[in-house]
Amino acid sequence: MTLKPATLLSCQLGLILLALSLDLITQAQVASIFKEDHSIEILSALLLVVPALLWLAWGRERRRHWHIPAILLLMAMRELDFDKQFTTEGLLQLRLYSGGAPVWEKAVGAAAVALILLCGWRLLVLNLPRWWRGLRAGDTTCWLVGGAALLLVVSKSLDGLDRKLAGFGIMLQPGQGALADRFEELLELGLAVLLVQAVACFARPDRQGAGQPPSRSSRSALATVSATRALSGRAALRISSTETQRASSASSAATGTPET
Repeated sequence: MTLKPATLLSCQLGLILLALSLDLITQAQVASIFKEDHSIEILSALLLVVPALLWLAWGRERRRHWHIPAILLLMAMRELDFDKQFTTEGLLQLRLYSGGAPVWEKAVGAAAVALILLCGWRLLVLNLPRWWRGLRAGDTTCWLVGGAALLLVVSKSLDGLDRKLAGFGIMLQPGQGALADRFEELLELGLAVLLVQAVACFARPDRQGAGQPPSRSSRSALATVSATRALSGRAALRISSTETQRASSASSAATGTPET
């Protein structure tokens, strides 16, 4: 049984409101809610896990497209900084492989990078063409995924914006870098919400039969409708023939002409 997208969206917004309210009540400063281990970052990671679980429970072609929940789980782990917590350097940092880190850390990092590349390649080959066709056709799921991808690009552009611009000799005003980081956290939260809605729309009941052969009950219903239409057509033909004969008899009686 699947939840309706509107119901799932209401649950998400209610959870976000509750978490933000608790954070605002317990924290002395509003800026604290944007820091690590607080409501916005935790919710972003949690809501990225939700569409992965929904895909495993509801998604069609789950075995073929296993990379989709894998990517979502990897994004959730990245949001919680799992790539930096268990190694001397981040798994995505070149220093881990070129420096003096233990061999097992390099092996784990190489395996993680290989998994990311494999999932990215499968996403481009298996899903990107279908997504583009759906986007042009106005499919809701494809537009939600497109919006999430746009938020992802913008949020990663804002991550460490003051440091990135400093490399070009551009210095931000005090507080602007922190403002960009807060906006980034909000965009990541919105990205997670859109992905949950995308999976919910993709798995909604009225799409379950798309592209699949009709079930036995559907074929039976179709046969019943076809037989009913055929019987109705025959009955109408008989009535029309009877009416024609009656009209012909009445015309012959009026003119005194014998029937042929």
